[in-house]
Amino acid sequence: MKGEKAGRRWFIVPAILLPLAAVGLAWAIVQSDGSVSSAAKIYSKLLIPLAKLLVLLGLGLLAGQALESLGWTRKLSRAVRPLTRWGHLNDESGAAFVSSFVSGVVANSMLMGFYQEKKISRKELVLTYLLNNGLPVYLVHLPTTFFVVASLAGRAGLIYLAITFVASCLRSLGVLVYTRQALPPPAPMWSALVDHLDPNGESAWARVWKRFSDRFTRLVLYTIPIYVLVFLAGEWGLFQWLKGRAVGWVSYDLFPIEVAGLVIVALAAEFSSGMAAAGALQDAGSLDVKQTVVALIVGTIISTPLRAVRHQLPAYAGLFNLRLGSELLFMSQATRIISLILVTAPYALWG
Repeated sequence: MKGEKAGRRWFIVPAILLPLAAVGLAWAIVQSDGSVSSAAKIYSKLLIPLAKLLVLLGLGLLAGQALESLGWTRKLSRAVRPLTRWGHLNDESGAAFVSSFVSGVVANSMLMGFYQEKKISRKELVLTYLLNNGLPVYLVHLPTTFFVVASLAGRAGLIYLAITFVASCLRSLGVLVYTRQALPPPAPMWSALVDHLDPNGESAWARVWKRFSDRFTRLVLYTIPIYVLVFLAGEWGLFQWLKGRAVGWVSYDLFPIEVAGLVIVALAAEFSSGMAAAGALQDAGSLDVKQTVVALIVGTIISTPLRAVRHQLPAYAGLFNLRLGSELLFMSQATRIISLILVTAPYALWG
């Protein structure tokens, strides 16, 4: 009975958020008089991105369930076992760590699955997530950002990449050192990861599909209303207001007006526009290399949390749950900001 109540409790949040999202979207349509441009905007800016997100999350969730149920977690964890064992992490966390170098969605799906099956504790889930959000996340995004940053921002862009790389290494190393102190030593290697697999492959795939369908239903019911509400908040100017407040503080207290303009551009949704502005101001002699680098770092510190709320919170609420997903998002952004400040400050003062 207690398990059944706990199983039904997760539906309370979607039951509240779904009507709110529906009412908010209906209100937005009414306010726009149902114009063709408004319908096109909802289609291109809400429905298409939401559909793509759900497909991506579904594929990542399915891959994570397959890796776990078919016994691949042991093989994945073997590659980093000396490192994770030193950090007192179980093989399950090691498998998620390896997966995070390929896909954060797969890694997060695996972590939540291991936690729900009581193979890892909540504390280990949080710490492994933070470990994955250091160097692995940086390397996943590096191929798409390197050429944009290097070509548009030049030397300042390369220094920016170096600073963010060191900060990502600092985050992962710091978390790993902390896990060694905060977590008990894992079970002996021979019993660290028991697959519990039926030798019948059909049975294993049936288990994969059952777990996937259960979790994907929950993921959809969390992700859709939160994504819609975040979209509406953006349309009603909440994020622009927050950006304006943050940029106003930065521009008047820390930087000359040229840098304030750069920070404003860096806060825009298009990442490459900030880098292009950095290169243009640098080439024009308005900013030197150090000012450009520091401005880009400050722009990243301000803009990344806002982008995380807009683009990651709906997915995290679906993969984890609203409370845990929000906590993980907050902690990852806090550690990112702290690490960037720790690495940037010496460069700004003595670089």
